[in-house]
Amino acid sequence: MSGRNEDAAYTELTPDSWHQNDEGTYYIDCPECGSAATLMNVVKHGRCNAYLDQQADETELDEAAMDCTAKLWFELGYVSDPDPGATSSDAEQSAESVTTGEGVPAEGSPSGTDGTVSEEQQ
Repeated sequence: MSGRNEDAAYTELTPDSWHQNDEGTYYIDCPECGSAATLMNVVKHGRCNAYLDQQADETELDEAAMDCTAKLWFELGYVSDPDPGATSSDAEQSAESVTTGEGVPAEGSPSGTDGTVSEEQQ
């Protein structure tokens, strides 16, 4: 869908918004009727399962027929403004190792090896 629909109601999905059934299919609750709205049915058809079930005669519903008219879609938003803390690494070299060109000895290396591997050990 291109552009935001000003008449639509929007909600932010959280990890608690998503459910998984016994077959491993992910779904959310339809905001209009409360039935399952599987990820693929929303992406392919723009409808929840209750709407699609009422369109198919061979589908048996456990509950009374639902008259759901909701048109659904997912939007993915992003900004290109990475958190500076997310790009730094705990494994960065020390300032001394950068200037000397020598790496930092491995943590927990056996005593006397200075983090190097001898030809005998290979």
